[in-house]
Amino acid sequence: MHTIEFSNGNEVARVVIISASREQVNLMMDEQRVVTTVTTYLDFGEAFASAFHSLQGTATLHDIDGNAIINVLFSHRGVSLQFHHPLPEKTLQTDQSYMTETMRQIGIWNRL
Repeated sequence: MHTIEFSNGNEVARVVIISASREQVNLMMDEQRVVTTVTTYLDFGEAFASAFHSLQGTATLHDIDGNAIINVLFSHRGVSLQFHHPLPEKTLQTDQSYMTETMRQIGIWNRL
């Protein structure tokens, strides 16, 4: 298992990779199981890294059916984390410094 944490200093949302194959990644988020494809997860990681490094842009993680689960929006005003169904709908506001550890946990530092 591998854990990725999104935080704003007060709240923490954890995404746990519980298993993976060549085609799928099985995640546990807020006691909800979510399945995505490896390609979709890697696309999310690449978009996250790009937005993180440029401090602008959006990274969206979709489930296997194409539904948005997490949106991470970087802008000059900070970072907005939006969580969607099947997770409880909520938004966390934070700044880029809180995303440094998340970037390391996703593990796509030098691919851009």
